[in-house]
Amino acid sequence: MVINVEITTYNATLYSPLFYSSSEGVLINADRILGSTALTYSFAYSLGLLKKHYRLIDEEAANHNYKELNDIGLFISDGKPIDVSFKEETFKSTEYLSERSLTVTVTSQPKGDMGRFEKSEPRCMDSPVGISKVRRYIGLAPGSIFEFTVWSKESLPDDILLNLGIRRSGELRLKKTKLAEKVHLNMYMLKEVYGISEKNLHDIIKISGKFSRGSDFRKQHFLDVDFKFVNENLIPMVLR
Repeated sequence: MVINVEITTYNATLYSPLFYSSSEGVLINADRILGSTALTYSFAYSLGLLKKHYRLIDEEAANHNYKELNDIGLFISDGKPIDVSFKEETFKSTEYLSERSLTVTVTSQPKGDMGRFEKSEPRCMDSPVGISKVRRYIGLAPGSIFEFTVWSKESLPDDILLNLGIRRSGELRLKKTKLAEKVHLNMYMLKEVYGISEKNLHDIIKISGKFSRGSDFRKQHFLDVDFKFVNENLIPMVLR
């Protein structure tokens, strides 16, 4: 069964560095695949389909309820990497438990040197402040290109700018292109947000080109799933 929705495939180009956490620790590393969770939130905010949460407390802060994405009439595939490169930065902070007092940002050197801290802020201070935490971020570099497909009950723009990632600093310009023949899908979104059954997930595995297991349970992807299968079998269950 095919339901009446608008479908658009976008060619997405990154115009500023995109940092987000797919693995954490001293090294914060971004994946090559853009997760549909982040894309769906950013798209929904831009289209006014979701109200922004500027502050989350208690249980909401620790365990976010992604099921709110099930009620907005929108389904987005993972961002398939077309031409991707990475950018590395080092962030130094004066606090162990927070990034709020970010002291300096320096570009890491090719051989892994995490940069040298020279002066503290404000600039009038002569001696450097003590650095309590150094974290290296490997993000997606400007110029990286992705492709993803959107199914929506509402009309979709041909051209739109999205902001996503840490501090929403990554600027992603989307331009409509021809419909993709194959798409990447996020297993967490399908199972936990849209309630796709285990049987249907096994069907996706059978027709998928490959299953990618990420470092986090939200970073597991079905690769190169046939567009026609998604449109005819999954979309009616997701956009009921």
